[in-house]
Amino acid sequence: MITPRSIQEVKDAVRIEEVLGEFLDLKRKGPRYLGLCPFHNEKTPSFNVSPQLGIYKCFGCGESGDAIKFLEKQEHLSFVEAIRWLGKRYGIQLEEEEQSAEQQLEQSERESLGVVQQWALNWSVDQLWNTEEGKRIGLSYFRERGFREDIIKEFQLGYVPENGDAFATAALAHGFAPELLEKAGWIKLRDNGNAWDFFQGRVTFPIHGLAGQPIGFGARTLKSDKKLPKYFNSPESVLYVKSRSLYGISYAKKAIVEQSNCLLVEGYTDVISLHQAGIANVVASSGTSLTVEQVRLIKRYAQAVTILYDGDAAGIKASLRGIDLILAEGLSVKVVVFTEGDDPDSFARKHSSSEIAEHLKANAKDFLVFKADLLVKEAGDDPVRKAAAIHELVESIALVPDHVLRSLYVKQCARMLDVGEQALVSEMNKVLRKGFRKQLGDGAPPLEELLDPTIAPPQPQVEDLGTTPQERDLLRILISYGHERVIVPFQDNEGEVTEEDTSVAELMFQSLAQDDITFDEPVFQAIYRDYSFANKMGTKVEPKRYVDNEKEEWRSLAIDLLTQRHVLSPNWQAKHKIHVTHENEQLLDAVEHGLNMLKERRVDRMLREKQEQIKDMSDDADVEMALRTIMALNQAKKEFAKLTGRVVVG
Repeated sequence: MITPRSIQEVKDAVRIEEVLGEFLDLKRKGPRYLGLCPFHNEKTPSFNVSPQLGIYKCFGCGESGDAIKFLEKQEHLSFVEAIRWLGKRYGIQLEEEEQSAEQQLEQSERESLGVVQQWALNWSVDQLWNTEEGKRIGLSYFRERGFREDIIKEFQLGYVPENGDAFATAALAHGFAPELLEKAGWIKLRDNGNAWDFFQGRVTFPIHGLAGQPIGFGARTLKSDKKLPKYFNSPESVLYVKSRSLYGISYAKKAIVEQSNCLLVEGYTDVISLHQAGIANVVASSGTSLTVEQVRLIKRYAQAVTILYDGDAAGIKASLRGIDLILAEGLSVKVVVFTEGDDPDSFARKHSSSEIAEHLKANAKDFLVFKADLLVKEAGDDPVRKAAAIHELVESIALVPDHVLRSLYVKQCARMLDVGEQALVSEMNKVLRKGFRKQLGDGAPPLEELLDPTIAPPQPQVEDLGTTPQERDLLRILISYGHERVIVPFQDNEGEVTEEDTSVAELMFQSLAQDDITFDEPVFQAIYRDYSFANKMGTKVEPKRYVDNEKEEWRSLAIDLLTQRHVLSPNWQAKHKIHVTHENEQLLDAVEHGLNMLKERRVDRMLREKQEQIKDMSDDADVEMALRTIMALNQAKKEFAKLTGRVVVG
């Protein structure tokens, strides 16, 4: 186990914008950073990162936390794995406490698989470089493919001997359980319990997660036997989910962000050859059909995708449906087709970086234009096939979420297909209506009947929040500024005004205690009491006390309170010479206004309660006393209204 001192050292070293910047394209906006949320699908950035507080908050889906929480959710790491990742990232040597056998057994399956895959990677790399068979067979193959030694080492390519059980023997001798090795995909167990190597006689291509850790492997046979599958891949596990993985993403993400474009290829060698040629913003779908999860992974880093095809027309046609997924996610898609006989791998080996870049730029076609051209050529003069082509193209255009862009595609494709623009619009509306009805179910009314202007939509019931908003605002001020000092004017019995220096927290505690007011929300009251107790003990309470709190409810609330949805641009002051007063410049006013708002709402509540009580009173004396109380409460309400600026009606 990692010692508490090391955990704290890691927390102190972390800069959240650096950590999250490895996974997201973050743009600086004043004191914070903004980006597209990785936890839900969005087009407008609502994911906020605060370097000052070391927290993130998405105002779209509500996810929040610190760098550790982000890694736990994004990379599906345990707390310990997240600490190790951050320790490695910041070069911190972690102190370990000795684990008991029971603690070792309790390690997560994900962590155990991660250890196996890392050990297997190191072993296969060692086999490639340091054994006679590895150098003769595996290394020779990579050199024949034109891979330089530095690239072979960078991508951690390896080799598994043909022996049949070389890996199994070494891994079992190291202490790994056979069931775990089988789950990781490295061995198979015979009925008699003996193990054999699943990747025997193959070169290996490690598949890395976003953080650079090995999560799975692809393994290619070097034999010409057509009965043998060319590639074997690791089975899916809690560590490796094929539909969510892209080969080369850990090497490519930085370049994808810098170039605002992701090159998408099919295989491992395509990625490696392009990378060797200086083209780094490239990933592969690893020979599988593109998935929504893979598209959304790309979308975190860029809004544009360029798909690189070889000259195989059948392969291109088969993959068109997958590209529709990219359109549906709002990304722009271009296509580059290499001449017959070439693929990205072979082309990259024959050309320089500048020549490849120039070829991609000169030959990139917009996908929908490319698809229209392909379908027109395929249909020829056959009207039936041409009609089918129009239907297929319209289904793709209908996926484009941007209405303006969609209309431009309609115009351009109508010209290419030599059909009336209105005909395409009509077909597209049919597709859109069909999709709409599918979303709502078979019982949905026709689209034009859904928004009948003569019928007002049902209005949602407004929940009576009591004083929750006012309590929330006061707690936010307390956590943010409780330790700040303010000068408070006091008037004594003789009318003389004096000033007293106090803290925001002391002012709040004194004012609420004077009127015997507590918070209705239990979690608000719990944090309020904790702050009060710490303050009485002489502890300076900082926001991180709650942001890093072990209680999830406290931590989540604190992050929510401390993260501002909107931040004023510094240009107001720097360029336009307009000074906007911030809350921390008028703390006394902010505290007093918050206190008065809470007290006014409490008076409102007392009035409503007393007015309800009087309805059931039969004794005249009780009624008279209740009316006096109501009059007093109404007067108090008017006094508070003067302070808060609210209008009292009646």
